[in-house]
Amino acid sequence: MFDISGFVNWFRKNFSKRDLFYTALLLVTYLATRLINLDKFPIFTDEGIYIHWSKIAWKDAAWRFISLTDGKQPLHTWGMIPFLKIFSPNLLLGGRMFSVLSGLIALKGVFSLSYYLWGKKTAFIASLFYIFTPMFLFYDRMALADSAVNAGFIWILFGSILLIRTLRMDVALAFGLAAGTAMLTKSSSQMFVALSGLAPVLAFKKKSFIKNSFSFYVLFVFAYVLALVIYNVQRLSPYLQYVDQKNGTFVLTFKEFFAAPFSLVISNLPLIPWYVFSEMGYALGVIGVVGLFFLIKKDWRLGLYLAAWLLFPYVAISFFAKVIFPRYLIFFATLLTLTAAYLISSTKNKTVKVLCFTFYALSVGYFNYAILFDNQKIPFPPVDRGQYIESVNAGYGIKDLIQYAREKSMDKPVILLAEGNFGVVGDMLESSIGIGEKISIRGFWPLNAKDLYDNQKELANNHVYVVYSHRKLSEIDSSWPLRLIKEYRRPFGDSSFTLLELTSAN
Repeated sequence: MFDISGFVNWFRKNFSKRDLFYTALLLVTYLATRLINLDKFPIFTDEGIYIHWSKIAWKDAAWRFISLTDGKQPLHTWGMIPFLKIFSPNLLLGGRMFSVLSGLIALKGVFSLSYYLWGKKTAFIASLFYIFTPMFLFYDRMALADSAVNAGFIWILFGSILLIRTLRMDVALAFGLAAGTAMLTKSSSQMFVALSGLAPVLAFKKKSFIKNSFSFYVLFVFAYVLALVIYNVQRLSPYLQYVDQKNGTFVLTFKEFFAAPFSLVISNLPLIPWYVFSEMGYALGVIGVVGLFFLIKKDWRLGLYLAAWLLFPYVAISFFAKVIFPRYLIFFATLLTLTAAYLISSTKNKTVKVLCFTFYALSVGYFNYAILFDNQKIPFPPVDRGQYIESVNAGYGIKDLIQYAREKSMDKPVILLAEGNFGVVGDMLESSIGIGEKISIRGFWPLNAKDLYDNQKELANNHVYVVYSHRKLSEIDSSWPLRLIKEYRRPFGDSSFTLLELTSAN
C-alpha cells in the first residue's frame, strides 16, 4: 500500500530548504534554457514530417498510427497532439514543447538515478551537467523523438538497477511500463531493454547470487512480457510490418552482416566518439571517461555494468549501423554525464573540481550561446550543420512564407503548390499551418509546367502560390506562368526556397 505520509517524512528527512531551493533553481534554469527562442530555429525536415503526422492523427482517429506507414513507432506522434492543441496555430512550438517535456523527464531520471547510486551532491551536479550540455540542450528543443528516447533510456537503466537490488514485483511492473513506453518511441529502445539483462553483474559474488539472479530473471521476463504487450498495441494498425522494413534502411540484417561483417566498422568506430564528444562540448565526455575508470576501481560491479552499457552498443552500432547521426547516440552522452558527475562529486581535491567545472564551462559556453541566440554559428560536426543549418532540410524562410500566405488568406483562400510532397517542402509547410486556416498545401514531385497549368483554374476563387525547394531561381523556366514574390536564401551555400505567384498567363 502506498503511504503518502511515509513519502513526506522521507522527503523532509533527506531534503532541506536549501535543497528545495537548489531543485527549484535547476527547474527554472532548465525551463529557461529550453524555452528561450524555442521556435526561432528554422524547422527541420523531420520535424515537419512528425508534426504533420500528429496534426493528421489529432483530427482523424483512424490515422492514430500514421507514423507506422513510414516505419516509425507512434508514441512521439501521440505525445505531440496535446501540445499542438494548446499552441495552435504555432504547431512548431507545440511540437517542440513535447521534447521539452521529454527532456524534463530525462532530467528527473538523471537526478533520481544519481541520487540513488551516489547521493544528493552527485544528483545536483549531474542535473546541472544535463541542463547545460549542448547535445541535450539542442535535442530537448527539437520536435524529434530523440529526447524521448533518451528519457526512456535513463529510466530503463534505473529500473534495471532497482530491480536487481530490490527483486520486487512492483519494481518489475514499473520497469515493464517504462520499457514498453520506450519501445513505442523508437526501435533502439529494445537494445536498452536487452542490456538490462546484464544487471545480475551488480550482485556477482554476493551471497545468494544464483538465487537472486534467478529471481531477477523471473521478474525481468514478467517485465519484458508487459513491455511486449504495450508494444503490440501497434498491431491495431495494419502497418506494423513497415517498422522492420524501415529498420533495414538503417541497420544491417544478419544476412547482410555475415556477407560482409567488416563493411561498416572501420568508418563507424571513430565516428561514434567524435559525434558524441563534439556535441557534448568534449570536456564532459573526457571527464566522464575518466570517471568511469575511477568508478570501476571503487565499485567494479557498478562500473562494469555501466561500461557494458557503453561498450556493447558502441560495438553493435559500429558493426551494424548503415546510417549514423549524432542524435542517435544521445544515450552515450547521458552515461558519460553520470560518470562525470560521480568523478567530480567523489574527488576531495578542490583544485581538481574547479578545473573540471572551468574546463566544462569553457567548452560549452559558446556552443550553448549559439544554440539559443545565434543558430547559424552552432559548432556542430559537418553532418549536423548540413542537416539543420546549411542544406535544403533547414527551413529558412518557411515561417515568413507562411505568414505571407496567412495575410493573403484574409480575403480569399490560399493554395500553396509545393515542390516536394514528403519532408521538403510539403510537410514543412503543412506543419506550419494551424487547424482551420484558409491555407492548403498541394505537393508535387517534381513540380513542372503541366502542374502549374492544371492549377490555373483555381485562380478564380483562390490565391495560388508556388514554392520551389530543390531548384534554384535560375533553373525555373521564365516562360512558365509565374511571378516572383521572394527568394528565401540560406545563410550558407546557394540553396533557397522560392515563393512565386501563379498567374493566368498562357
